Amino acid sequence: MEPTLYIIMRSDLPDLNPGKGMAQAAHAQADFDARIAKIAKDIDFPGHSELMIDYSDWSEDRSFGRTIVLSATKEKIREIVVEGTLAGTTIDPTYPWRNYYGEMFVTEEVTCGWIFVCDVFESDLDRVKDLPLHK
Repeated sequence: MEPTLYIIMRSDLPDLNPGKGMAQAAHAQADFDARIAKIAKDIDFPGHSELMIDYSDWSEDRSFGRTIVLSATKEKIREIVVEGTLAGTTIDPTYPWRNYYGEMFVTEEVTCGWIFVCDVFESDLDRVKDLPLHK
């Protein structure tokens, strides 16, 4: 199985345009990278050695690898993250959005989730396989 980082963008977030979506996807990979850095130091993490090999295969000689962006509601993202082995949510404490009348608001929002699927966590693919690609 080719190691893959799945980023799941919210389909129910107000005013999420393509530019904001790209920024949030970048935040999600940064969250994933931070988690991997912690796990790299924690040799008691389940499947540690295999995961580090899969991560190395994923990133090759770069700082990123195969990434697919999917779409789901906040509720579905939370379900995936809670049940996933190596998964998390990305929270933007200053997400800017406008309502129908053009009034600007800044709120803390879960903007997306992420899950890393690889040989050692292959069963996690079932959690995302039916989600649509993000548009």
